Amino acid sequence: MKNKENTKNKKNYFTRRNLIWIALVVFYSFLIVFVGACIDSKHSIIYKKNPIALIATALNFQEISAGISGGVLLILIAFYITVCFVALTYESRYATVNNIKKFSPKMIVIYLLTIISCVVLSVGVGVIIQGPLDLENLNFAFTFVWQSIILATILYVGGFLLIGSVVMLVTNYLLIDKPFKSVHENDIPDFKDDEFVEKDITNNFDCADGINANGQINSLTSEGVATSVAGGGTTLKTEELDDREKVFPALSRMDVEYEGYEQDKLEEVDITLNDLCERFRNYLAKEEKLYFDIDTIRFFISGFAASHFMILEGLSGTGKSSLPRYFAKFVNANLLFIAVQATWRDKTNLIGYFNNFSNNYQETEFLESLYHANYNPDMIHIFVLDEMNISRVEYYFADFLSVLEYPEEQWKIKIMQLPFNFIPPAKLDNGIITIPANSYFVGTANKDDSTFTITDKVYDRAITIDFDDRNDAFVVDGNAEDIQLSQTTFNKLLTEAKNNPKYQLVEEDYEKFHHITDYINEQFDITFGNRILHQIEQVVPTFVACGGKKEDALDFLLSRKIIAKIEGRFEEYVKDALKGLSKLLEKEYGANVFKRSESVIRKLIKRL
Repeated sequence: MKNKENTKNKKNYFTRRNLIWIALVVFYSFLIVFVGACIDSKHSIIYKKNPIALIATALNFQEISAGISGGVLLILIAFYITVCFVALTYESRYATVNNIKKFSPKMIVIYLLTIISCVVLSVGVGVIIQGPLDLENLNFAFTFVWQSIILATILYVGGFLLIGSVVMLVTNYLLIDKPFKSVHENDIPDFKDDEFVEKDITNNFDCADGINANGQINSLTSEGVATSVAGGGTTLKTEELDDREKVFPALSRMDVEYEGYEQDKLEEVDITLNDLCERFRNYLAKEEKLYFDIDTIRFFISGFAASHFMILEGLSGTGKSSLPRYFAKFVNANLLFIAVQATWRDKTNLIGYFNNFSNNYQETEFLESLYHANYNPDMIHIFVLDEMNISRVEYYFADFLSVLEYPEEQWKIKIMQLPFNFIPPAKLDNGIITIPANSYFVGTANKDDSTFTITDKVYDRAITIDFDDRNDAFVVDGNAEDIQLSQTTFNKLLTEAKNNPKYQLVEEDYEKFHHITDYINEQFDITFGNRILHQIEQVVPTFVACGGKKEDALDFLLSRKIIAKIEGRFEEYVKDALKGLSKLLEKEYGANVFKRSESVIRKLIKRL
C-alpha cells in the first residue's frame, strides 16, 4: 500500500491549462497594483501625466491619496487574489486526480475555507496597518482599492477583446482559403460554387451486405460506400452530426476529466519475475483461498511476453475467471470483466456503433475502458472476455486478432468514419482508437456442447493455458502483499528476461526441439510456423526468469501449440505415430520430462 500512496503523491496536480489561467491571474493582479499607483493622487508625477488617471477622472472616480498604508492594502489584496486562485486550482485538481467529486460537501467546505482565509489575511492585515485606524481613513482606503480593481478590470477585459480581435482577424485572413479544421486532402469533399454535396457517414462498421449490430440493412453503393436503412428512415448526412459531447458523451467526459493530458508514469517497484510469481501465488492462497500450481502462475505471467491475448481453457470451477480477476487486483491494474453473449456477431458488440436514430455513438464499457487506457499509459489494463467461445471468436474479435499481430505502433481500430468537419474526442483521432501497450486481453473458454470450437487461427495467435485439474491447498510461506505494478516495470521485467542470454534457448535446444517438430510434420502433416517459433523465443526465457525450467516451457508450448492440433484425427496410422512421438520425446529429453505432452498423447491414444 505504501507504493500506491507514493505513486499518488507523484501525480501532476497542475496541467498546462491551469498554468495558463494562473499566469493570466498573476497579470491581472499586477495590473491592479499598477492602476492603483497611477490613480494615487499622492504620486503627483505619475498622476498628472498618465492616461489611466485621465480615464479615472472621466469615470468621476474620487481623488484619493492612498499613501503607503493604502498601497500595501492594495498589494495584499492583489497578492491574495493570485494565492486564492492557485489554491482553488490545486484543490480542484487534487479532487480530480484522486477520484473525488469536485463539488462534494467536503470539497465545497475546503473551497470556502480557502476563500475566507485569503480574505482575512489580505483585508485583515491591510486594515491593521492603516494609520490612523479610524472610520474615515478606512473609507478612503477601501474606496481606493475598489476603484483600482474596477479600472483594472475594465482595462483587462478591453485589452483582451482588442488583442483577441486582432489575432482572430489576422489568423483567419491568412487561412481564409483553407478548411476550418486541418484534415488530409483526401478527406475534403470537392465542393463547387452553389452546389450542396451530401456525404453519407453510415459506413461505421466497414461491413458488407447484411444486417449490422444496429439492426439496419447494409448495402454497398456503386462507389463502394456502405449505407444503412432502418424502417424506411433517411440516411444520416454530415451536416446532421452534432457536437462531440453529444455524439460521444462518455469519451468527452473523460477528456474533460483528464483535460486532454495523459497521466504521469507510476513509481517503479523493485521486484523480479520470480518474486512476482511467488508473491502472486501466495496472495491468491492467503487473500482469496485459491490455490494454483506455481507453473500455472509462471505460464500466465510469462505468456504476456509473447502475446497480449491469452486463452484460459478447461473445466468449470477451476479458476479460469479468477486468475486474471485477482491478478488485476494484486497488481492494482484496471479490470474490465465482460460476459460474452451468444448473439455477438461483429466488433460492434465490443466497441459500439453509431445509432442513426439517436444521432450519437452507442459507447460500450469496453470502448470506455480502452479509451481510459490511452489516458493512463502506465497503468495495466486487463480485459477479461468470460466464456468467449459461447459465440464464434472470429466474428467479434477478428479485428483485434489481426491488429495485435502488427508492431505496437500500428495497434489501431477504426470505429467510425467521421465527416471532415467533425472534431472528435481527443484520443479518437479521425475515428480511430489506439490499443495501447498496457492493454491485455484474456478470454476464458469452456469445453462443452454449449460452446463453439475455437479454431486454430485463434489458438495460434494466443497463449493458451489448460485448467483441467483442481489443486490442493497449501500453507502460505512468504510475502503475500499486493503491489502497484506499472506497465513500465512489467514491460521492463519481460524485456530483460527475453534478452538475457542465460535464459534463452541455445543451439542444442533448438536441434532437439526441431527433431520433435520435424517428426510431427512428417507423420501428421502439421507445420511449425514462424509465429509459433517467435512465441517460443519469447516465452521460454521469460518462463525461466519466473523460476521455471526450459524443458517445462517447451513442453507447455509443444502440447498446446502443436500436439493439440492432432485432436480429431482418427486415421489408422495416428495411433502408431503417437506412440512413436512419445518414444522420441523420451529419447531426446528423458522419461517424464515432457509430462504435459505425454499426458496429451495418452489421452489421444485412449480416444482412438
